[in-house]
Amino acid sequence: MPERRDPRVLAVLAALARGVLGEGYASEVPDRMLQTTDHLASRSQRSQLLGVLRAVASRPGALALTGRPTPVSWLGRAEAERVVQSWASSRFAFQRRLASTVTSLALSSLYGYPGPEWDRIGYPGPLGPPPDKPNPLEPLVIDHDEVINCDVVLVGSGAGGGCVADHLAAQGLDVVVLEKGNYYGPRDFTHLESDATRNMYLYGMTLATADLGCRIIAGSTLGGGTVVNYTTSFKTPPHVLRQWAEESGIDAFVSGEIEDYLDQMAIRVDVNTDSSAAGKRDALMEEGLKKLGWHVDMMPRSVKGCTQDEQCGYCGFGCRVGAKRSRTLLQAAAENGARLVVGVDVRRVKISDGRATGVEAVTARGHRVTVNARAVVATAGSIETPALLLRSGLKGRVGHNLHLHPGVAAFGIFDEDVRVWEGTLQARYSDEIRDRDGGYGPIFETVPAHPGAGSTTLPWLSAAQHRKAMEGYKKISFVAALPRDETCGRVRLTRDGSPVVTYKLTPGDERRVADGVIDAAKVIEAAGAREVYSPHPSFISYRPGTPGGHERWAQETRRAGYANGAVTFFSFHQMGSCRMGVDPATSAIGPDNETHEVRDLFVADSSTFPTASGVNPMLSIYGIAKRAATKIASRLA
Repeated sequence: MPERRDPRVLAVLAALARGVLGEGYASEVPDRMLQTTDHLASRSQRSQLLGVLRAVASRPGALALTGRPTPVSWLGRAEAERVVQSWASSRFAFQRRLASTVTSLALSSLYGYPGPEWDRIGYPGPLGPPPDKPNPLEPLVIDHDEVINCDVVLVGSGAGGGCVADHLAAQGLDVVVLEKGNYYGPRDFTHLESDATRNMYLYGMTLATADLGCRIIAGSTLGGGTVVNYTTSFKTPPHVLRQWAEESGIDAFVSGEIEDYLDQMAIRVDVNTDSSAAGKRDALMEEGLKKLGWHVDMMPRSVKGCTQDEQCGYCGFGCRVGAKRSRTLLQAAAENGARLVVGVDVRRVKISDGRATGVEAVTARGHRVTVNARAVVATAGSIETPALLLRSGLKGRVGHNLHLHPGVAAFGIFDEDVRVWEGTLQARYSDEIRDRDGGYGPIFETVPAHPGAGSTTLPWLSAAQHRKAMEGYKKISFVAALPRDETCGRVRLTRDGSPVVTYKLTPGDERRVADGVIDAAKVIEAAGAREVYSPHPSFISYRPGTPGGHERWAQETRRAGYANGAVTFFSFHQMGSCRMGVDPATSAIGPDNETHEVRDLFVADSSTFPTASGVNPMLSIYGIAKRAATKIASRLA
């Protein structure tokens, strides 16, 4: 019997699902939970988790992990609930992580799929079928072992890959773009959260830091993050560019060169504020900010022809109307002869005499793909790019200095319906406190939250408590605080060559996060919330209007803390793991985006950032990638 159908594991997951969800959950939930583990980045991590689940199906394993010799698969609902509760409050980090994993798997496997729970919480699901029209791109799919020859091979097709491919193909170079994910166009956008999570996000959205303190959200489909992101397009702030110049020794960040490329690319991908109509979620944040007298402005977005109807809130699952400028550059590259290849996992850069000569890849069906090229450009993002370089034998500062722009929020429960999944992806922002600590303060934003992921952000204390909380899901909103993190994480490899991410919040960042949540709560309160709560799993809340309520709540949230897994952060923006610089002792790539260790091997994505950008990074990626593409073209001409 295949491992994923191991009846012992399924029986344990069924019992734990009863404990987390209560009786009457969908019978498919345990199988969905097990299927989700198929997407874990590392086979060894999956094996460890399945090993634990098998262990608690036995008397000795159950005794070790639950304190009782009764196999977990035998437990009734109430007993299983108590096991999960005891793990969640355990003094042992391993058990707390196990509780977090099991709870998230169960909740997302119920609320991320169609079923009666959607009717119960008032979530409509997809608003009609996908458009019945041809998809605009026709990428290649490899169905046999193949050798490809070209001038330049790009690994990754997101903002950096699309930008570089567009420029190089326009210069007449023979370009091949390799994408690990598959191609999904408008006719494939079902707008089912479960489909999008599985098909278009890196590792099925299961990737997290090693301590599970931060979930890492990144695109993995043709077009990368540009297909599933929220189109937000800030220019790199001037104070950040100045620091980048100081940290890296690269004058281009302050000479006007990078700014020129930022301006060029803003025009190229139609950045504007004309498509920023606020849905209820953004309107509440705007109302709260204005009542406090704080800064608020319209969000610059890379869109054209955005109808801004109800479906906009679903565009994290793909834009059906084609308003996102997500694959504009890939389309232009293809029209100029670039070959786009999907479903190939690049395992290694080929290196000969200190020069990159191509890459070796494998398809999901095991076909080997070899690409011979004059230059290799890694554009796979801040997790996969360093993993590729490390697998290829590079060392130095590769994988160091990872920034995650960790997002956390203050939540509010309102009397009226908010329907947090609706409305423009992001329409408003505030930099009211961004200048704190020399520009490391958080910005305030909000995003659509569908119930699969949204259910995992609500504190889970018991099955009944969480079920009741989800009944009010349509009345919940939030304001997220995203500090510019100084914390430096790291990407390493497991034995099977998969990435593992470590990231430990510095005391300064923890303080800034705490301050950001406390101030975000003021915004939520001013917007009219009847109850406000923090992201802590213990459900720390207060009712506005209670004398001293906010102050006491603020003190309690500070005592609870934010580091070492006290809360779960979300990282939508990873950066800096192959940072630029003139000194190989402090950077992985040089001023022209070429690695210090290997000639003709370039990097042109968010991993190049010398420090965190502090803002949504897409336009910064475009600017750096455009400059890199110009220099690569000059080298190869």
